Amino acid sequence: MNLDTARTALSLLDQGEDIAWVTILDTLGSSPRHAGAMMLVKPDGSIAGTIGGGPLEATAIERALDVLKIGGFYIERFDAAQLGMLCGGGGSLLIERIESTQSTPREFFQALVELLGTGRRGWIVTLIPENTPGDAVRRCLVGADGSVAGDPVCAPEVLQELAKKGGTYDGILAGATTKTHVQPVGAHGAAYVFGAGHCAEKLAPVLSTLGFFTTVIDDRPDFASPERFPTADRLVVPESFDNVVETLPIDADSYLVIVTRGHSHDASVLSQSLETRARYIGMIGSKKKVADTFKHLSSLGFSDDDLARVHAPIGLAIGAETPEEIAISIAAQLIQVRSAKG
Repeated sequence: MNLDTARTALSLLDQGEDIAWVTILDTLGSSPRHAGAMMLVKPDGSIAGTIGGGPLEATAIERALDVLKIGGFYIERFDAAQLGMLCGGGGSLLIERIESTQSTPREFFQALVELLGTGRRGWIVTLIPENTPGDAVRRCLVGADGSVAGDPVCAPEVLQELAKKGGTYDGILAGATTKTHVQPVGAHGAAYVFGAGHCAEKLAPVLSTLGFFTTVIDDRPDFASPERFPTADRLVVPESFDNVVETLPIDADSYLVIVTRGHSHDASVLSQSLETRARYIGMIGSKKKVADTFKHLSSLGFSDDDLARVHAPIGLAIGAETPEEIAISIAAQLIQVRSAKG
């Protein structure tokens, strides 16, 4: 669930509106979305979020409207071929009514909005009754810091263990007649964009849409400004690019995009970046510029293995020329690397 959908849920509950929450629990074979995809259905049939569109989503909306009327929850098995979908495959949906009169859902969504809005990570842990009429779905949000909001579905140490394992239908709690569904939520990687020029201006909103916690860094305050980067999660204006990387919380789930205004700045940031554990390092530039920069870094003692970490020229080779096209090629490469991580 993304931030906009979580905000929508919280707003509707605050207005006294019940909502239906649809979650893909598991999939088999090809399907429009993977397990964990979520969608809200409002009483008027409109939606926030998506589980892939098409006949599956239309069927889910119909079932959700029924659940809004009668309450409780419903497990819907689906077969893509029977729904007329070419992708084949199948899976199951959890469709449940979230009632505005209850305080716990509001607490849950408030915590989720805060977590997503601050770029933190967490897990939604859901306990789904099995063949137990009258029982309700119970759910909580477990933050990476150990915080818990929502239903206290089980002991904190058990929640932490479930969160570490992750996955769908992660296991059945001992002595319980429930299935446990654990879904990671929050920032899917931290993107650091060095440089606030035209390419960065087009790239930042794309990365934010893709779930990256996006930081834009430039030593020019009139460039790295909220007006130019309204969707950026953070703006950093250092005195210079020298030693700027060490001031940032870069870890193994960080993606560094180097698109500064000059070759010397790019080379400086790249040499600093190679000292980090960043998952992705990319630098813009022509093949000649890249070769010259690599030669310079080699003279500073960086090895061939170090330089092999760098995606340069940056982005997937799609023939991009304009800042908008370059932004798409870079974003696509970040998706590719993020999807391949083990």
